[in-house]
Amino acid sequence: MVSFVPLERAHLDYMGEARPNLCEDTRGITALNNEGIPEAVCVFDSWSYNSCIIHIWIGNPFVLRHGFAEEVFKFAFSEESGRTKIIGITPSDNQKALKFIKNIGFYEIGKIQDGFKVGVDYVLTEMTKDKCKYFNRNAA
Repeated sequence: MVSFVPLERAHLDYMGEARPNLCEDTRGITALNNEGIPEAVCVFDSWSYNSCIIHIWIGNPFVLRHGFAEEVFKFAFSEESGRTKIIGITPSDNQKALKFIKNIGFYEIGKIQDGFKVGVDYVLTEMTKDKCKYFNRNAA
């Protein structure tokens, strides 16, 4: 069983290399197991009028079968949020993350050469509300 709770500062410790900084507009969702241990964490920050940046850590892919993706996109694309676009920024050497991102429906929009470190680009991806199968699944 998985429960979904608002992001707490301690959950950021699970984010690994992403290391998003908790700032005024940081929000997110954590999937907790029965023992209260995070199985997945999603952090949103840099909220603009129409978009935000997403950071995701998944320790147990099982959470995806229990509604984690639906919770994440419902949160970001809700009427209350008003956003229609989510932006991802991923180091080009993180093939596992890039494969996951593509599989859930993000698509590449560009690269920043040496953006992460010399020899490792940042891959820019986006997901739009109208193309998000997880959000639209909830709306049906």
